[in-house]
Amino acid sequence: MIINYHDGEKVELQFAEAYHSYMVGKEIVPSVTQACGIISKPALIPWALKEGVEWLAKNITKTAGIDFLSNGVKTAYKSTSTDALNIGTITHEWVEKAIRFHLGEGKEPKMPKQKEAKTAIKAFQSWLQENEVEWIAVEQKLYHRDYGYAGTADAIATINGEYAVIDWKTSKRVYPEYHLQVAAYAKAVENMTGKPVDATYILRCDKKTGKFQSVRSEDTEENFLAFTCALHLHRKLKELR
Repeated sequence: MIINYHDGEKVELQFAEAYHSYMVGKEIVPSVTQACGIISKPALIPWALKEGVEWLAKNITKTAGIDFLSNGVKTAYKSTSTDALNIGTITHEWVEKAIRFHLGEGKEPKMPKQKEAKTAIKAFQSWLQENEVEWIAVEQKLYHRDYGYAGTADAIATINGEYAVIDWKTSKRVYPEYHLQVAAYAKAVENMTGKPVDATYILRCDKKTGKFQSVRSEDTEENFLAFTCALHLHRKLKELR
C-alpha cells in the first residue's frame, strides 16, 4: 500500500500476512508489537505454572506414563493461549467489520457463535453506547518515517470530541506495555497526518463478564519515549544475534 504523508511524501509499505512483517522498499522494518515484545512479562511465568497444575489435576488419574504427564504439564499453557488468541481474533474481526459497515464498506457482520466472543462484543457495544464516537479509520497501516517502525492501529476516531487512537484487547487486564504500544501508533499517526493526537485509548472488552475497561491517556510523549527505548533494544539485540 502507498502511505500518503501530510507534506506530500509517499512511502510504499508492504505487509506479509503470513509472517506478520512489514517492508519499506527491500528493507524489513520492525513492528510495534515486535518492539514491545522485548519487554519482560513476569506475570506469564506463574500463569503458565497454574495452567500446568490445573492440567495435571484433570489428568493425574488417567492410565498414562510419566512422559505423557510431564509433556502435558509443560505444554498446557499453549492450548489456553491459543484458545484466548482465537477469541481475540474473532472479536477483532467482528469489530473491524462493524466499523467498516458503519463507514459504508461491506456488510453488517453476523454475531459469532463462540460465547466468549459474543460476551466481548457486548462489552464493545456497551462502550459505544456510553460515548460519542465518530470513526475515521480501522485497521490502519502505519509507518513512522523518522523512527523506522510500522504497525497497524485498531482504529482512529473522534471520541467525545477528541482525536484519538484506539487499541482494543480481550486480555484479563490492561498490561503496562499496552500504553507503549498505543503511543507508538499515535506518534506514527501524527507523523503521517501532521495532526496532533489528543489522547490514546486502550479498550479492554472482558470476554467473561461482558464489561469494558476504557483507559484514556494523554501521556503519549512519555509513553512513546519508553517505546523508543524498547525499539532500540529490539534492534540492538537483533544486530548482536
